[in-house]
Amino acid sequence: MSNEMMPREKALDYGISSLSNIELIALVVKTGNREKNVLELAEEILDSANGFSNLMTLSYEELISIKGIKKAKALELMAILEIAKRLTKLETISEPQLNEPKKVVEWLRASLGYSPQEEFFVVYLNGKGGIIKSEIMYKGNKNSASVGVDEILRKAILHKASGLLVAHNHPSDNITPSDADIQLTKKLSASGRMMGIPLLDHIIIGKTGYFSFKNHNMLE
Repeated sequence: MSNEMMPREKALDYGISSLSNIELIALVVKTGNREKNVLELAEEILDSANGFSNLMTLSYEELISIKGIKKAKALELMAILEIAKRLTKLETISEPQLNEPKKVVEWLRASLGYSPQEEFFVVYLNGKGGIIKSEIMYKGNKNSASVGVDEILRKAILHKASGLLVAHNHPSDNITPSDADIQLTKKLSASGRMMGIPLLDHIIIGKTGYFSFKNHNMLE
């Protein structure tokens, strides 16, 4: 393999940021197999994920199904992807940004956008719009999550929240709200308003896009 095909040497000479997406993966994978060199193997990993932006969606089972990726190598890749997820989630979001769905989506996508199952996330807000607490309250299968409005509002009262922001992911990447999503939003919005805990937005997050009920004027 020539020097131009060696990600390690390129990183040492020009810095880690000089590496392409495939070269970064190849640096982690380290070696290829009898049929493919390390860069070709890295490209196969990207193809399996349908592109670099979807890399975090790869499961352990999908990785070890790739010829040349053994258990240890798959776990190394999973560990690096998990570190990336957690670092993104550690980023804070300022109070003014809570009124910008795009900013909220960027904040949440690290966990919800890549989960293989549907997850429902609730953000409890104080009177100034600051975050009191945020948590994943429900996890479902690949198609739905069972969400209890009463439980969300009970916790809102417990946390002395003055407002709510909720979000959930669609693993299929189809961000069109289902009838169940619409009914849930109506019920949560109406009940929250009656209790003085308004719903500021309900955001559906996909791998590549999002849907904001607020932006579509679908909040009561």
